[in-house]
Amino acid sequence: IFFRRNPMPESLNDGPAGLPEQSPEAIAYAVKRGKIMVSVIGLVQMLLGLGIAYATYIFGSTIDYDQKMMIVIKMDAHWAYLSAWVFGYTLIFVNCYPMIHKSRIMQNNSGNLRANMYIYKVVGSGQTVVLDDSAENAGPYNRANRSMHHFTENMGHVACCLAMVSYVFPVPAFVLTVLFAIGRVWHQIGYANGGYGKHAGGFALSTVAVATLLGFCLLVAIIGFDATRNA
Repeated sequence: IFFRRNPMPESLNDGPAGLPEQSPEAIAYAVKRGKIMVSVIGLVQMLLGLGIAYATYIFGSTIDYDQKMMIVIKMDAHWAYLSAWVFGYTLIFVNCYPMIHKSRIMQNNSGNLRANMYIYKVVGSGQTVVLDDSAENAGPYNRANRSMHHFTENMGHVACCLAMVSYVFPVPAFVLTVLFAIGRVWHQIGYANGGYGKHAGGFALSTVAVATLLGFCLLVAIIGFDATRNA
C-alpha cells in the first residue's frame, strides 16, 4: 500500500534540475504516506522482534535463560536492557525520519537516484543540482560506499544490544550476529552491482536480526520489572 503509484496528478518527467518534477498535491500525498510508513516500520519491527525473542525464550533453553536473568535482575541491570532498547529505537527513528522528506524530491520508482543521501545545489547556476554519479564505473563505487555509510548508521544499537543480549542469550545472539553480517554483505554487494532495489533482501534480513536483538532487550526488561513487582 505504501509503494503503489501516487494516484494524484504529477509529472513523471525529469524536472529542469534533473530531479523528478512533482505537483504540490503529489508531494503532500507522498509526505503523508511517508509519515505513516515511518510509524508502521517502527511498530512492526517492535512486535516482530519481541515475538521472535519470546518464542526463542519459551521454546529454547528457558531454565538457563531464567538463571542468567535472575542475576541481571538482582543487580537491577534490567534497567540497562531497557536503556539499550530505548536507544535502539531512537536510532531507528532517526534513520527513518529522513524518508519523510526524501519523498518531497524523489519517487519510489526513481531508481539509483534514491541512493543520494544529499542533494547539493550549485551556487549561482539556477536550479542545477549535484548528484552522485551512477554511471557504469563510478556508480558501483558510490553505492558501495552508500551501503557502508548505512552500516555505520545502524551499528551503534547492534553493538550495544550484542553486549547485553550475549550474556543471557549467547547462542541466539551469535545466530543473529551471523544473520546481520550476511544481510549487510548482501546489502552492499547487491547495492553496488545491481543498483537500487537489489539491496532489499539484505536490508530485510539485517533488519529482522536487529529487531530481534532489541526484542531480547525488551523481553529481559519486561521479565525483570515483573519479577521485582511481585517480589
